[in-house]
Amino acid sequence: MALRRTTLFYTAALLTLAAVTASAQIFSRGNGLVNESAYALDRDNWRQGTSLAQEALRSGELMPSNVPAAYNNLCIGLTGMGKFDDAMEACNKAIALKPRQWSFYNNRGNIYFYRSEFDRALAEYYKAMTFSPGDDVLLQNIALSLKVRKSLGPAKNKSS
Repeated sequence: MALRRTTLFYTAALLTLAAVTASAQIFSRGNGLVNESAYALDRDNWRQGTSLAQEALRSGELMPSNVPAAYNNLCIGLTGMGKFDDAMEACNKAIALKPRQWSFYNNRGNIYFYRSEFDRALAEYYKAMTFSPGDDVLLQNIALSLKVRKSLGPAKNKSS
């Protein structure tokens, strides 16, 4: 019985040594800026969201997995500010880094929509659907693009 308790004691002691508590995950300032940027953009604060995304990209502290999100945030902010050429460049960078992310194609489609290039917008939304079939956001954007394109007629569709 004493041998069994001693064995249990040493086993428990050994397991305690092996079960080291994991350190808290450390997030860099750059990654936090991406989150702050998204928060600002969700509240239609285009300037602040854009500025925070740019700061995150310049920080040099982003984890590689967050770089596409920073470019996507930049794309959204610049689109909201009507800077479509710069927004397109940011969207293209996000897509180049993470080509299967449906929301990046959706946001590029939004740029085409705001430029009244409805056929191109639809092409982007349909491409996004290949990565997120049946997504409500995409279905709404497709329906809106079709409706606006029809109401304006072919002369107003700049992508025709």
